[in-house]
Amino acid sequence: MGWGMVVYESAVVGSSLVGLGWAGLWFLNRRLYKEYEERRALVQILFGLVFAFSCNLFQLVLFEILPVLSKDARFLNWHLDLFCLILLLVFVLPYYHCYLLLRNSGVRRQRSFLAAALFLTIFLYGFWRMGIHFPMPSPEKGFFTMPQLVSRIGVIGVTVMAVLSGFGAVNLPYSYLSLFIREIDETDIKALERQLTQSMESCIAKKKKIILSKMEMERIQGSEEKLKARSFLKRIVGTVVRSVQEDQTEQDIKNLEAEVQGLEELSKQLFLEIYELRQAKIAAAYSRTWRGHFQNLLGYALSVYCVYKMLKGLQSVVFKADGSVDPVTMTITIFLRHFDIGIDVALLSQYVSLMFIGMLVGISIRGFLANVMKFFFAVSRVGTGSTTNVVLFLSEIMGMYFISSILLIRKSLANEYRVIITDVLGDIQFDFYHRWFDAIFVASAFLSLLLISAQYTSRQADKHPID
Repeated sequence: MGWGMVVYESAVVGSSLVGLGWAGLWFLNRRLYKEYEERRALVQILFGLVFAFSCNLFQLVLFEILPVLSKDARFLNWHLDLFCLILLLVFVLPYYHCYLLLRNSGVRRQRSFLAAALFLTIFLYGFWRMGIHFPMPSPEKGFFTMPQLVSRIGVIGVTVMAVLSGFGAVNLPYSYLSLFIREIDETDIKALERQLTQSMESCIAKKKKIILSKMEMERIQGSEEKLKARSFLKRIVGTVVRSVQEDQTEQDIKNLEAEVQGLEELSKQLFLEIYELRQAKIAAAYSRTWRGHFQNLLGYALSVYCVYKMLKGLQSVVFKADGSVDPVTMTITIFLRHFDIGIDVALLSQYVSLMFIGMLVGISIRGFLANVMKFFFAVSRVGTGSTTNVVLFLSEIMGMYFISSILLIRKSLANEYRVIITDVLGDIQFDFYHRWFDAIFVASAFLSLLLISAQYTSRQADKHPID
């Protein structure tokens, strides 16, 4: 291999990693943090590194099909990428996450260092013990080997993937089908808005009473100086009367504050219900457009696919069916068996595999980032310290998710494209991860089906919530 080829391949890999790292920082600061940026530079760097190395795994899968890098360069990049990602996920992130939690709690720097090191030791022990309950590679070469660590990361990541996929397989058709869209009457929304207005006005009035009561207490306490000039008997009587008045005022203030708290909670619930009804009304109007009709058809198609995936997953779990045949080549072979159009199956399979893997990569990244945003927005208002910890936690889950995606996507590749992945990862039990995914997917899908069915039934039983 000439120096020119080495420089070219290094430029391709380096520029792609820099671009992916910048994309991760943009996603962190412009999509997750919309109103402010993460101030800790190291947290940004760690998130960008995990994002870059994770997405680079998918890029290397595409490079197995596209002739962009040589075989030696791809093999080296697989090793380097997985090594860096494992170092971040298993050692750096758990240690730094614990250190930050302790520092934010007011623990001194040296004690935080020692406590984080102790936590990392306990984490590594638990991480090793987890592998005892699952099929793992041979431990002859030790624990700190790539197959051992990737296998344990894969168990966690595949579990997360299966739970999200099972819920999405049920929730997506439910959200697309117009059959489950409620027709909302504008009078119901107006009635709720009136209740919200009354609740807010009552809350404001009670807050005014609280302020006036506090001012009255200050006035009473300010009158003590005047009482000192009076006779002893009058001071005693004044003190008793003032004490009774203060106790009564304090009790009134406590009662008013409790009522204000209840009214604020009621206002919050009314606002959320109004928002939900508005969204349902918009969805109902959208379902009557041509795009809504198309989405409804897509919902039926997704329902069929959901049932198919649940049955296939159940079949895999119960009968341990082996699905090692490349699905793209198998589909094309079946098609050309009935329609001979004079096309080379191997050549066509290569291009269709590229499209298929590209679609899987895009769906995986998009789906994961969408779930990241939902989770982040749910906890982002807790405070800057907690959002920093959430970013580190999401970085950990992201790396595990993408490594697990590679373990599962490998099955969709043609045999000639699986070679390097198999050589890099060693004697990992790939079939186990597919059966584990199917088992968790089926359980998650059925549980999601029960929860969504119960939610829909409760809504049907209360079609007119405003009396």
